[in-house]
Amino acid sequence: MTKKQAVLELIFAGALWGFGFVATVWALEAFTAPELLAYRYFLAALAGEILALFFRSEISKVELKKDFLLAIPAGLILAGLMIFQTWGLKFTTATNAGFLTCLYVILVPFINSWFFRKTSSIGNYIRAFFALLGTLILMGGTFSEVNLGDTLMIVCAIFAAFHIIYIGTITHRLSSAFRFNNFQSFWCLIGLLPFLLWQQSFHFEYQNFKAWAGILSLALGSSLIAFYIQVRAQKILSDSTASMIFLLESPFAAIFGFFLLGERLSIFQTFGALIIMLASLLQILSEHDIKTI
Repeated sequence: MTKKQAVLELIFAGALWGFGFVATVWALEAFTAPELLAYRYFLAALAGEILALFFRSEISKVELKKDFLLAIPAGLILAGLMIFQTWGLKFTTATNAGFLTCLYVILVPFINSWFFRKTSSIGNYIRAFFALLGTLILMGGTFSEVNLGDTLMIVCAIFAAFHIIYIGTITHRLSSAFRFNNFQSFWCLIGLLPFLLWQQSFHFEYQNFKAWAGILSLALGSSLIAFYIQVRAQKILSDSTASMIFLLESPFAAIFGFFLLGERLSIFQTFGALIIMLASLLQILSEHDIKTI
């Protein structure tokens, strides 16, 4: 896969994650957050393994075991990301949550520099700053006083940064990106089970079609396809570039929200979305062998 193909695939993944915001709103009409996450990752792992049975590849048991073990940290980090994001939304506004979660775009190059001694150019930091500025504008540009929810969102951003970095570190060692993503979903489910069991009762609203459509979209689109694309693409692209392209999920979420939830962007917010897309495009073009998109 070329860098150009990797970029295009990640943009598509961003669209799937952007639609995931709408799908989550639909699913939360009938299910609690732990139920939503448990159903999502159970269905993602199950569907992935069923597909793997139909499209068998020549991968040895030793290689699959290696992928299975490498998926443990990825799945548990992903579970932490989801837990803190969902928990934090109970205490903070969507504006604060959206901006603070996107702090991973700055944390990725910093963490790589401080903990893994990877070099990062000044240009990466400049583009990251403008991408975050655009995200702030897109989210409305206002902040309330920092509270517990804001703190939890910062923790979520840290988990997101480490997840991106970990995937970028181990992708070259994987035998099958697809099976690895299935295993990642499985370990994420294991990490989420204690929070599901914490509930005193469970809901199974089988008659709510919209809620189940949301869960299926999250399981098959956001988890099975988009995370698989991430694993594939990060074999080619740098962690910083991948994290910048991930920011495109915010404009995609705004577009889907406009058509499906009746949400509207002001001129001010539209300007923020354009800044995000411009910063992401400049980061993409900074990959030396990508001439055109």
